[in-house]
Order: sequence, then structure tokens, then C-alpha cells
Amino acid sequence: MNKEKWETQKRWGITAFLVIVGSAFVILTLHNFKIVTDWFNKLIGILSPIITGAVMAYLVNPAYKLIYKYTGKLLDKVIKPSPKQNTENDIHKREKFIARVSRISATIFSVLFVLIAVFGLVSMIIPELSKSLGSLYTTLRGLDADDLSEIFEVSSDTHGVGERIYNAILGFTNDTGISAYLAEEVQKSSASIQNYIQNSLLPSLRNIMTSLGIGIWSAVTWVKNFLIGLIVMVYLINSKDSMQISARKILFAILPEKYAQKVLSELKEIDKMFGGFIVGKIIDSFIIGIICFVVLGIMDMPYTMLVSVIVGVTNIIPFFGPFIGAIPSIILILIQSPIKALYFAIFILILQQLDGNIIGPSILHGSTGLSSFWVLFSILLFGGLFGFVGMIVGVPIWAIILQGVKRLTQHLLDKKKLNLDDQGRPIADNITNAEK
Repeated sequence: MNKEKWETQKRWGITAFLVIVGSAFVILTLHNFKIVTDWFNKLIGILSPIITGAVMAYLVNPAYKLIYKYTGKLLDKVIKPSPKQNTENDIHKREKFIARVSRISATIFSVLFVLIAVFGLVSMIIPELSKSLGSLYTTLRGLDADDLSEIFEVSSDTHGVGERIYNAILGFTNDTGISAYLAEEVQKSSASIQNYIQNSLLPSLRNIMTSLGIGIWSAVTWVKNFLIGLIVMVYLINSKDSMQISARKILFAILPEKYAQKVLSELKEIDKMFGGFIVGKIIDSFIIGIICFVVLGIMDMPYTMLVSVIVGVTNIIPFFGPFIGAIPSIILILIQSPIKALYFAIFILILQQLDGNIIGPSILHGSTGLSSFWVLFSILLFGGLFGFVGMIVGVPIWAIILQGVKRLTQHLLDKKKLNLDDQGRPIADNITNAEK
């Protein structure tokens, strides 16, 4: 009895200690929120190549496992063991060789897949974007040229009248001494123009050059992070099995076996929900981009490639993605042809209905189980906290949180031996038992 009492007191003591430490941590974090966020952003910047590699490894892992599996099966059929090599050591060497070749093949295909996806996307966007900007510039410049030509035509028609007016004004100013006043004003204006160039125009040019330099440096940093991330991805996908074994050992060493098994079960569910949503959404967006490209080509729309990429990429974002992609696309097409912009808007509405009711559900299979309100809530919350990335991963993360809350609630109800109906009210048997 004393032992049970001691165990109870120990659990309460540990709980109280953790609550105090957690509360102190939260208070200190809120009190030094600016310092904490700056430190966190700096840490994220340092670890960005590792994070990039981990994300790529996670996304490419299904393809890696598939290639590894089928390459191993193919090699097992092709490389037949000879009758002389039937010892256990020979069989082990053969299996090890097949596994090594399968791993190398899967790694090469995974790296090629990432390189083709990234550089293919960049090669599609940059030339099309450059072409679109050039076309836009030509269009705007053409409008200005037409306006100027009309002005010049009017000026040529009235040249004689203008010359007579000029001579009359010149004679008047010479007679009244206004010319000296005008000369003084011209000097003042010249000083003002010089001051504007020195104090406004040149600093603006410096800002433009600074922004250009920052943009170039950002591009170089992105390429560096991507290349390092690619190396990290190769290491992770090839060492994930040994890392998982080490993580399991640590988990079972720290926690009791029952809780360790529960943690592993929860992690599998999280991986299934999160990975299923992200990979499914990428496949869904790729299909939407292809459909958009084909239909826009048939409709002879301008900026077909650029608009299709914008629509496909932004479609990864749940709920807001179609609107985020449609608005700039409509503006681009509107500059070329207002009627085509209207046709495009109608097509996007039809495409999103097709995606929301047929394509998306058939791929995602309701992987998150969230209602429309929680989808909107999670996008606004995580998008405000983490920007574009938060808008993408916010839905599965919030679904995981709500799933954890649901399971915890059910666990507490089971401990109380309460059964609730669909309306959340205790069933009559529970009330009767409680009264007894």
C-alpha cells in the first residue's frame, strides 16, 4: 500500500514539476518573444539546406521504395545463382549485391526525378515569364506610340499657327522685360532639377541596384541550399532504415513498452495522414496543370505555359489556391484580350468544380477528414505564421492535432466508462448506473 501511495505521489510530483517548467518556458518565451523569433529565424536560415533535403527525401521516398522494390525483383530473376554457389555465404553475398544495386538504382532515379522536376519547372517558367513581360512591355509601348503619333499629327497640322503664336509671345516678352524674369526662373528650375537628380533619382537608382543585388544573392543562396539539400536527401533516403532502428531503440529505452508502441502507432498514423495529403495534393495539382495546359492550348489562349504553371502550383494550397492562381492569370490574359480573359475565368470555375468534386476526392480519399471551417481556419492560422509553406502544410498538421484531441477525449471518456450518443449526450444506461 505504501508503495502504491509512493508511486502516486511520484507521478503527481513529476506532473507538477513538468507543469511548472512548461509554464516558466511559456512565460519567458512570451516575455522575450522578439528575441526568440529572431533566434528561431536565424536557426531556420542555418538549417534550411537540411530542411530542404529532409523535405525532398520525404516526398521522394515513395518513389524510391517503389524503384528499390521492383529493381530487386528484376535482378533476382536475372541473376540466377549457379549450382556451385549454394552455400549460405554465397546466398548472402548475392542478396547483398542485389540490395546494393537496387539501392544505387533507386538513388539515381530519385535524384534524376528531383532534378527533372525542379529544372523542368524553372525552364518552363523563366522563358515564358520573360516572353510574357516582353509582350506586356511591347503592348504598353505600342499604346504610348499610338497616342504620341496622334499628338504629332495634330502638331504638324497646326504648325503654322504655333509658329505665329510663338513669334507674338517672343516679341511681347522682349518689349516688357519678361524675358529676364523667365531666364531667372529657368535657372531656378535647373537648380531644382539638379537637386531632384542628386537627392531623389540617384538614391532610387541605388535602391534598384541594391534590390537587384539582393535578388541575385537570393538566387545564388537558393541554388546553394538546393544542391546541399540534394546531397542531404541522398544520405537520408539511404540511411533511413538505420536511423529508424536507432530511433526505435531510443524510444523503447526511454518509455515503457506499452507507451512506446502507442507512440509508434501514432507516428504511423501521422505519416499516413500527412504524407498521403501532401503527395496526393501534388499529384492532383500536376493533373490540374496538365488539363489547364491542354485546354488553354486548344482555346488558343496567350501565356499558356505560364498560366498553366501558376494554376498548377497554386492549386497545392487548399481552398485559397485556385483564387490565388486565377487572379494574376486573368490579369495577364486581360491585357491581351478581355474576351479571352472572360473565357478563361469561366474555364477556371469549371476546372475547380471538376477538381473539388471528382479529381481531388478520388486522389485524396478524404485523407484529413476536416470540415470546410477547419480547413479555412488552419490555412489562415498557419499561413499567417509560416507564409506560403504554412498554407500548404497547415491542413494536415491541424488534422493531426484534432485527431490527437479526439483520441485523448475518447481515452478520458473510456476511463470514466461513459458512452455518448451522436449528440454528445450520455446514454441512459450511464445515467442509471451513476444513480445506482
